[in-house]
Amino acid sequence: MSERKPMLSAAQALELLLDAAVPLQESETLATEACNGRVLAAAVESALNVPSADNTQMDGYAVRAADCASGDALLPVSQRIPAGVVGQLLQPGSAARIFTGAMIPPGADAVVMQEQCEASEVDGKPMVRVKVKPEPGEWVRRTGEDIRAGSVVLAAGTRLRPQELGLAASVGLAKLPVRRRLRVAIFFTGDELAMPG
Repeated sequence: MSERKPMLSAAQALELLLDAAVPLQESETLATEACNGRVLAAAVESALNVPSADNTQMDGYAVRAADCASGDALLPVSQRIPAGVVGQLLQPGSAARIFTGAMIPPGADAVVMQEQCEASEVDGKPMVRVKVKPEPGEWVRRTGEDIRAGSVVLAAGTRLRPQELGLAASVGLAKLPVRRRLRVAIFFTGDELAMPG
C-alpha cells in the first residue's frame, strides 16, 4: 500500500507555483495611446529635447543683458513674440515683448519679467523701461534643460498609466514596446462538480 503525501498548505502551493513560473518575455509594439495598463518591455529614450529651443519662463521682455547694465534702460520694443511664433533677430539696443513658453529670439540672452518693466510710447512707438540689471540666461529655459534627446525617460518594467503615456507622447514616442498580456485559463476539478440541473 502506498503512503499518501501530506497535503500542501495554500502558502506552500503558491510558493511552488511561483518558483516554477517563468516571467513573460514576449513583447509587442503598440501605438502609445493603446498602452494604458501595459508593462514596458524595454527602456525608452526621448526622441527630442524638452524644451525644443531656448524659451522664456515668464511674460516680459527679451533683451541683451548688456543693454540693461545701467539698471534703468529705455529700449524700443521691436517685436511681439507669443508662444509658437519664431521671433526675428533682436538688434542691439532693443527689446522684444515675449510671453511664457515663447522661443527666445536670436540676439537676446535674457528675459526681464514684465513686473520689472514699465511699458510706454514715444512718438507713437512702443518703448519699455527696464528697471533691473538682468544676468545673461535669466528667466531662460535652455534647449533640453528638462529632457535631453536620447535620454531614458521610462525604464523597462514600468506599468504604463496615463501620466507615463502623456510623457511618452510629449517626447515624440508614437509607439512603445510592451510585454504581451498574459493568457489565463481557469479550470475546476473535483468530484463535487456536477452538471447543472
